Amino acid sequence: MNRDIPRKSEVVFWPIYSSKINGYINQAAPMKGLKNISPGRNMQFIPYGALRSFRALDEHDANAPAFRGKRAEMDGGVDAKFVFKDSLVLDVAVNPDFAQVESDEPQVTANERFEVFFPEKRPFFLENSSFFQTPINLLFTRRIADPQFGLRLTGKMGKWAVGALFADDEAPGKSVPKKDPMAGQRAFFGALRANRDIFKQSTIGFFYSDREFRGDLAGRNLSDLPGMAQTRSNRVAGIDGRFRLDQNWVATAQAATSMTRYLDGARAAGPAYEATLNRRGRQFNANSRLSDRSPGFNTDAGFIPRTDIRDVAQNLSYRWRPEGKHFVAWGPNFMAGGTWDHSGARLNWIAFTQLAFEFTAQTNFQLSYATESELLRPADFSSLTTNRNYHRVTRGFSFTSSALRQVDVRGEFRFGQRINIDPPGTLQPELADRASGNFSMTVRPHHQLRIDNSYLFFRLTDRGNHRSVFNNHILRSKWNWQFNRELSLRVILQYNALLANQLNTSLETTKNFNADLLFTYLPHPGTALYVGYNSNLQNLDVTPCSLPATCSTQVVRTNRFLNDARGFFVKFSYLFRF
Repeated sequence: MNRDIPRKSEVVFWPIYSSKINGYINQAAPMKGLKNISPGRNMQFIPYGALRSFRALDEHDANAPAFRGKRAEMDGGVDAKFVFKDSLVLDVAVNPDFAQVESDEPQVTANERFEVFFPEKRPFFLENSSFFQTPINLLFTRRIADPQFGLRLTGKMGKWAVGALFADDEAPGKSVPKKDPMAGQRAFFGALRANRDIFKQSTIGFFYSDREFRGDLAGRNLSDLPGMAQTRSNRVAGIDGRFRLDQNWVATAQAATSMTRYLDGARAAGPAYEATLNRRGRQFNANSRLSDRSPGFNTDAGFIPRTDIRDVAQNLSYRWRPEGKHFVAWGPNFMAGGTWDHSGARLNWIAFTQLAFEFTAQTNFQLSYATESELLRPADFSSLTTNRNYHRVTRGFSFTSSALRQVDVRGEFRFGQRINIDPPGTLQPELADRASGNFSMTVRPHHQLRIDNSYLFFRLTDRGNHRSVFNNHILRSKWNWQFNRELSLRVILQYNALLANQLNTSLETTKNFNADLLFTYLPHPGTALYVGYNSNLQNLDVTPCSLPATCSTQVVRTNRFLNDARGFFVKFSYLFRF
């Protein structure tokens, strides 16, 4: 057990925990003398009923966008849990509903070459998710976007830890117009994980996943279909291990392979590898990583933003600890790494240095400097005729503090260069001046009220004409009132504005404002009443076509806001235990 005291930068452990040793659980006190303990109730059912009213702009058919909705729609489902021999847990979800789950924390996604990671938040997929973790992220459950049912079996039997997951996904069939031959089709996900304890605090494991989709091209080009709707089947298998070398050093390794069949009959296959060596101590910390993703490797069930790479990275840090009354520690962080494709071309290299200072009250300050080189190829951007190298420098500083009892602050600012990867027309990507930052503040004016505020800013400026490429502003405020143990109110307000100068970028100016309101009455976990409302505004305009035979309805960006989605819901669930 531990007690966190933020204002003193102090964490008190029982039994005594040493930061000189890698790991927490391995230093915990053993529990002895516990026998024949059973929870007694090995079955539970949580049925729910929901009533919702909604109206939203449906753009699945680009030629006929229209508002659709219902004044009143009833829905229902059930979550169930079965415990076998106090070691295995079977979870069943039928028509799960996640209306009460809050929206994602904001991230800047403009001018990003690769997919940005947003963590899972849905309760069914979060529970016992650690059973499926591997060094390579082969199971990212947000790929299961719209499940109608799910099964999960997890547990520990002696030295074996096992996990199995099966779910469907209606998202592919809903991403196309209703008259499309693929409409109504669903994908099926399955994953199996087994892990065995070996030696002392080491493990070796196996992973397998399969995604199947019975879609039909129906004369279309494969590239016309969204994302994973292009794939008929994707199967991934891998073995991995975690090996504790001594009290400071831990090594992990994984080898995986995939086989993918596409709807047009094409196939792809290839391996992926990952190896890390990690040291944790009170003063010196180190992490080394080797990664390899072959061109044919693909995992529809995981999160692999880039393939055809070989990546090497080294992280080092050292801390001097004067342990003064206010000054706790200081020292450098260093990171160096490089990325190559399988033909041997160096795609990226980076050297990052940082000087960090730690004070009491969880107050930290860091100064950083990074130099980086990135290679873009004609295969990456059609406007390039030859490989082109871009070199850039980034400077920055960051800070955190809990010096005030009721206020936590955190900030980061960076200045330097960034590649404008969305130039207008057929122009080539060019380096632009970059300024970015994020600032967050948590305020607790009352023990029942918590307010989380954040502001993200990202700006690119053309180095030739010194005019803006784009400015991205994201503001978010989340208010949580805990009136008493059972009743709470959550309000989230978020505004996202991407202000683009189309003389320097192909991006469009977009503005979005979202308001989310949720009342929760939670007598105990499983039994709950939720009442929620959500409204979304965008700078859109739906322009109807006066002559349907010669034109189509269009959705265009404007200077005024359109309420493109709003909804109200009431959801009630009740826990039955046997």
